[in-house]
Amino acid sequence: MNVLADRLPADVTSLVGRRTELAELKRVLEDSRLVTLTGTGGVGKTRLALQVAREVRRAFPDGVFWVSLAEVGEPGLVALTVMDAVGLRTMGPEVTAGLVDYLRDKRLLLVLDNCEHLVEACADLAAELLPACPGVRVLATSREVLDIAGERT
Repeated sequence: MNVLADRLPADVTSLVGRRTELAELKRVLEDSRLVTLTGTGGVGKTRLALQVAREVRRAFPDGVFWVSLAEVGEPGLVALTVMDAVGLRTMGPEVTAGLVDYLRDKRLLLVLDNCEHLVEACADLAAELLPACPGVRVLATSREVLDIAGERT
C-alpha cells in the first residue's frame, strides 16, 4: 500500500446512497486528467472526492494528495499549498516551475478541495501542470467550473 495515500483526511461520515456517482466519477477520472465536481455548498462534493481518492489510490504509484484550499485566502498561495501537500520544499522564486519539475515524472492524483474562491488560480495551476506532467491527474471540488480545456465536470 502507498504510504503517501495516508495523507488523506480521516473519514468522519459514511458515504450513503452515492454508489452510482462514485462509479461514474471513477470512470470519468480514468478517461480525463482534470475532473471538477461542482454543486452548491453542502451537497457532498468533498465527501465524494475523498471516497474516490481512497478507492483509486492504487492506480497512482506516487500517491494521492489532498490539497485543502478552504483556508487559503490568496491566489498566490495555491501553488505553495500544493507543494506543501506533496511534501516539496523549495525556496526558489518560481514556485509553479519548481512544482512542474518535481511532478514531471510522477504518477499521482491531486485532489484540490474547495476551489470556488480561487477558481482562476486553480485553473492556471492545472493549465500549467497537466501538459507538462503527463502522469498527473487533478480532481477538484468547487461551486463553479475551472473552465479550462480538457476539464470534465
